[in-house]
Amino acid sequence: MRTTHIACAVLLSLAIVSPAVAQTTAPIEVFGGYSLLSAGPDDFPRQTSHGFQTSITANVNSWFGIVGDLGMQFNTTRDLGPGFSGRVAKTSVQEYLVGPRFTAREGRVGVFGQFLVGLARGVANDDFNGFSDSGLMFGGGGGFDVGINRRLAVRAQFDQLFAFVDIAEITSRFAVGAVVRFGL
Repeated sequence: MRTTHIACAVLLSLAIVSPAVAQTTAPIEVFGGYSLLSAGPDDFPRQTSHGFQTSITANVNSWFGIVGDLGMQFNTTRDLGPGFSGRVAKTSVQEYLVGPRFTAREGRVGVFGQFLVGLARGVANDDFNGFSDSGLMFGGGGGFDVGINRRLAVRAQFDQLFAFVDIAEITSRFAVGAVVRFGL
């Protein structure tokens, strides 16, 4: 019985506090910035790639949102190691991901964690004759935003991703950039 009273008190408190907190959270956040996608030994012929990442988050309340994420990274490698001398690999990886994001906000700082699932596509051209592969990608990560003003913040983000794509099987992605908030 005591547990029921405590649970009801917590839910009532959240119901009263949540609308006030939600008013200070932007309903829509758009991120764009630089992205680095690491490469492991199973990602041949791709090596660490550079590109961009963009995402849009629809915040349901101050701590929960749904994020749609697009990343594209590119690389040209001329030294592929033994057995591949003189071969050139121009590679690209695209990630199309969606998932829940959980954010803790305090003042100008927001710290978030997220789970992502979607599709990835890897392409290798030139001496690899147009190799292309697509498959499921999933993973998660987190990051933090530091507000500059009500509508603008800077972000650093790290994700660990797993894919059924030959040139991006197990990879880490790091991004830095700007967040623009709409609907405040």
